[in-house]
Amino acid sequence: MLQIFNYNAGRGDCMRLRYVGASGNFRNIIIDTGVMRFGNRLADICAEMSAAGECVDALILTHVDDDHIGGLLSNLRRNEKLPVTEVWMNHGDVISGQTELSVRQNDEVYTRLIKCGIPVKPAVVGNTFETDGAVFRILWPVESALHREKNVQDSVPLGRTSDYGYSFRELMALPIKYSDTSVNNHASIVFEFIYRDCRMLFTGDAWSADVLANIKDGNYDLVKLPHHGSVKNISEEWSGRVNCRNYIICTEGLRHPDKQTIAKLLKWYGNINIYGSVNWWSRFLTEEDQKYKVHFVEGEEILWETPV
Repeated sequence: MLQIFNYNAGRGDCMRLRYVGASGNFRNIIIDTGVMRFGNRLADICAEMSAAGECVDALILTHVDDDHIGGLLSNLRRNEKLPVTEVWMNHGDVISGQTELSVRQNDEVYTRLIKCGIPVKPAVVGNTFETDGAVFRILWPVESALHREKNVQDSVPLGRTSDYGYSFRELMALPIKYSDTSVNNHASIVFEFIYRDCRMLFTGDAWSADVLANIKDGNYDLVKLPHHGSVKNISEEWSGRVNCRNYIICTEGLRHPDKQTIAKLLKWYGNINIYGSVNWWSRFLTEEDQKYKVHFVEGEEILWETPV
């Protein structure tokens, strides 16, 4: 059995993979922890796991942005005892003694985890983790993506122009004009999750080129789209490298996703399923859009059928 939880973590990401391991025990992997105000909900989720005799077997922090590490940091500051066995994250001290990667909150998370006695393991391309029958294969980042130039500030968006006034047909025909340039997103952990015969791809907020860089077999049962479904984090190269009809988008729908992202997926794959924790799609669907074969699924939990 495999459950995929896509929590409504505000403008951030928080997902959980819960599966029956080879031992017969339930295993839980949490991917990112949302914004600071999601901290209380994260604590409740962990308390439910503890009550069921389970724990967080691994917590993956894909990168340093506060909408991915905020929920954990909130709990660490309150000295909450979360049932976390280990954390996979990239920080200068676990890579090569460098600290250019770290921003202030990432330093704080790392320091507090070490003080709590929670092991922190790096996750860079080439690393593979095995957790009770499930395999996590790290595809990105390369180490060079982790070392920020001194005094370089991450790019700050100055505003977004909505594409919701366009139809899917119009957006399919338009080129993808821009690419993500955030150095924090460039350092995102991208990994394949392989459980029984299921293959899934999780992408953090990674750049499109980084997602594609080390994919060998692009056939996936499910893909978590990078950066809340931003069109800046996909590219026309996807259609020849990634083959999938099921996509998760982590967002509350206020600033993301871009409608063109979904239009391009429809153009490339024809018939797709989009999973979201809340209904943000009704805001942009037009009567003309109804003819396209996109199925939106609302809810925080997905029960994924797996071979026995």
